[in-house]
Amino acid sequence: MRWHAVYRRFVLGRHYRFAREALVPHFFDALTAYAMELARLGLPRADTAVTALQELRTLPLPSFTGEVEDVFFSIYSQLAEHWGEEVAGAIRRGLSRNDLDLTAFRAYLRDRVVALLGDFLRLRGAVLQVAETHAGVPLVLRTHHRPAQPSTLDHYLLGVEALLERDFRRLQQALDTLDRCPLGASALAGNPYPVDRRRLAALLGFAGPVENTLDAVASGDYALELASALAGLGTSLSRFLTDLLALAERGAFVVGEGLAQGSSFMPQKRNPVVLEHARIYAGQLVGGMGTLASLNHNTPFTDLNDHSTGVLEPLTALLGSAEAALELTRVALEESQFEPALLLEELSPEVLASEAVDLLVRKGVPLAEAYRRVQGALPGVRPELLGVEREELIAWMSLEGFFARREVLGGVGPKARAEAMARARKRLKEDRKALAALRARVRLARRLLAKGPEGFQAEEGEKATDQQGQVEGQEHQEEPLG
Repeated sequence: MRWHAVYRRFVLGRHYRFAREALVPHFFDALTAYAMELARLGLPRADTAVTALQELRTLPLPSFTGEVEDVFFSIYSQLAEHWGEEVAGAIRRGLSRNDLDLTAFRAYLRDRVVALLGDFLRLRGAVLQVAETHAGVPLVLRTHHRPAQPSTLDHYLLGVEALLERDFRRLQQALDTLDRCPLGASALAGNPYPVDRRRLAALLGFAGPVENTLDAVASGDYALELASALAGLGTSLSRFLTDLLALAERGAFVVGEGLAQGSSFMPQKRNPVVLEHARIYAGQLVGGMGTLASLNHNTPFTDLNDHSTGVLEPLTALLGSAEAALELTRVALEESQFEPALLLEELSPEVLASEAVDLLVRKGVPLAEAYRRVQGALPGVRPELLGVEREELIAWMSLEGFFARREVLGGVGPKARAEAMARARKRLKEDRKALAALRARVRLARRLLAKGPEGFQAEEGEKATDQQGQVEGQEHQEEPLG
């Protein structure tokens, strides 16, 4: 078929080039797994198709010429040319591009999200490391853009890490939705052959299948959920970066030499541009949510390009922006330094005025009266207007006293901060372990898929033996004592 030049340029050629660059291994994985399942069912030539696919994937895929419309038909035509129509036709029994494409798309996005979670863990680790290095370093925090109360740098950074951890959880939840396999759904009603969809999912390293076959090809919420999680991450990072820029503005955060740029005109300038660029990428994450929502909005619940091929390039761009934002923020923390003296630049008696109120209340003054007295003693919180001794007021309003009185859960007290750091470290360790397990599952599936049916059958046999041994061990343990 001769495609129109405009359609070739903006649709077929563009999609083919993207798939050739990013999706080909995932298409071969899905086709190989499907051929293995047909071979298990005894369908003719399916076993030969497995071998053919394993050989063909070692060869470069032809560039787009317009002779075939997409990567699937490019693979199919090469199978037909080198192994014959019967072998090529074997893999098309019960297979639709609907379930095949979405399987490849989800596998590709899963890999990208798993890599991004690794970047995310490195940033969280860097935040905690900087917090530990600066444990107990005091600073003044603001509310409503005005100096409010003292805190410590590690207490502030532990708060930031807690926010980022929730973003990490949201990204994990999006991955849980994404990590489901559509293969075997066929066009939308299910495969006409009795394929084991759970087995297909396992062959491809997915957590399981998308259960409903229409849902498998019609749902676009996996992309929407991922974009939403990335938008939340972008929002959180932008807030942290804005704080760092504010500190950099007054010299309290000095960006490393390799991350700052000078001016073409003003020789004195040393601009903390790495933070600006990180915030640009974070802003792109926020903006991307609208694109993905639009691709799902007002579309019928069935297989469509809007929420299948349509989401790939926007999501790929968002995942690239997320990687850049996370990595730039991480190196900015690792390669820069805080200036403790300038962190306390806004320290004054006024930011400890609430302590003077508390002191009076503890002495029996009604709270409303204590509040009025302290307001009347400003600026400077003058002790003669409060009716307390100067030495007592100075001791009570010291930073050490302020921190020591705040040993509540999550507070700025030294013990509370140390306990919070230990909990954060434990959560980070558990998240690293969980991500390593997920990576191992996908790697194992690909290794077994490369071995063909024999590798997967051997693995199933080993699992069955292990499970039988565990059951026998449990039965032995549960025998009553004689």
